[in-house]
Amino acid sequence: MRYAETGFNLEVDLSRGNIERVETDPRDTELYLGGLGTNAKILWDRVPPEVEPFFPENLLIFSAGLLCGTPATGCNRTIVSTISPQTRLMAFSMMGGFWAPELKHAGYDKVILRGKSPDLVYLWINNEKVEIRDASHLQGKGAVETAELIQQELKEPRAQVAAIGLAGENRVYFASIEQGRSSASRGGIGAVMGDKRVKAIVVRGTKDINVARPAEFMELCNEVLKYIKWRNENPVPGVMPILAGLGSPQEMKVHDEKWHTENFMWGNSRVRRKDFWNEEIAKDWMETMETMRTRLISCYNCPMRCGATISPPGRPTYMMKCFSKLTYTMAAFSDLEFGLGIAQSATEYGVDAYSAPQVMAFALELLENGILTDKDFPGMPADNEGRFYWLLDRIVRREGIGDVLANGTYWAAKQIGKGAEAYAHNTIKKHEQLPLKLSMLNP
Repeated sequence: MRYAETGFNLEVDLSRGNIERVETDPRDTELYLGGLGTNAKILWDRVPPEVEPFFPENLLIFSAGLLCGTPATGCNRTIVSTISPQTRLMAFSMMGGFWAPELKHAGYDKVILRGKSPDLVYLWINNEKVEIRDASHLQGKGAVETAELIQQELKEPRAQVAAIGLAGENRVYFASIEQGRSSASRGGIGAVMGDKRVKAIVVRGTKDINVARPAEFMELCNEVLKYIKWRNENPVPGVMPILAGLGSPQEMKVHDEKWHTENFMWGNSRVRRKDFWNEEIAKDWMETMETMRTRLISCYNCPMRCGATISPPGRPTYMMKCFSKLTYTMAAFSDLEFGLGIAQSATEYGVDAYSAPQVMAFALELLENGILTDKDFPGMPADNEGRFYWLLDRIVRREGIGDVLANGTYWAAKQIGKGAEAYAHNTIKKHEQLPLKLSMLNP
């Protein structure tokens, strides 16, 4: 018997339509532990260096962390690894939510996709029963809408769905994979999923997960919970609230945004607004958040409520991820109501909440400086907020200038030329957009 992990991976050859349940080597767990380490080992061993991101030989690996599905507090992460279209290097992104624990309960540690499907499909994992199903009726649907439609189709409201939106289908280089209130957004891994013609991976599991010494394990878990409670009641003194506690629930609770708005860059990460925050703005933003935020939510087996359900006027309710509240607001020099509204569209489209706002701000800066002209933006609204909605739609559809911008600032600047490279400054390894308003790298 294997403990914590299941000891089995699910290998799916999309080109041939083959599905295989493969027993894993326990020595790999001893050497590389869970999700990220074993994912890297598999990519290193099985993907030759000459393989490009959109080659059939590239792998897309979904992996549950080693303790996912156990009582270990906060252990719910799904690690998604592949060769990135943005960096052309091995990349990973992780998401919280409930998908990884569900995969473990279905009896698998990883789902490994290789090849390309000739048609748009979704993968349905229901314990031992695994099917590749037609997804033609889901083409063009939003990521959140796709999850709801599949749950209705399967009559499985508790099934966990990791899906792409239109951005992934059209191989936008910063496309995300959305799952409930979380997403794997970095590295353009959603574009690889779209290239493989996989709209979603759906999981329902009802099996047990074994722990070697349950009593000792539960004692450790309870110690962690006690510490979390103590830390929340005793924030680190002398530190701004958003960094004084554990996790990032403050992102959805704190209404004093002076630290964010005055210490991080606006627009294309070039402008600081040191005197922006005042009592009038604080009151307005507090009312906006209290009106649109319906409740705080958390991931599987985690007491930290880092996300929130947001209901913008006239729009469907969606679940906002931590640290994306102000990315669109600050990129567009706008207000919180705009940011919460456009984030709903971006979640359905399935794009990275760090890269997408910067790419749009980058495009408008090129327009302001004459590198791009009005001819590149036919029909674009005159107001700044309208411009962002217009650009987002063109990017995810790869229409007009959006087809260039969909490759991210680095590759777009190289294609545009005329000095555009000078405006594509805010990148990691000169390829991927840096998180707009974080003081740390968050791949």
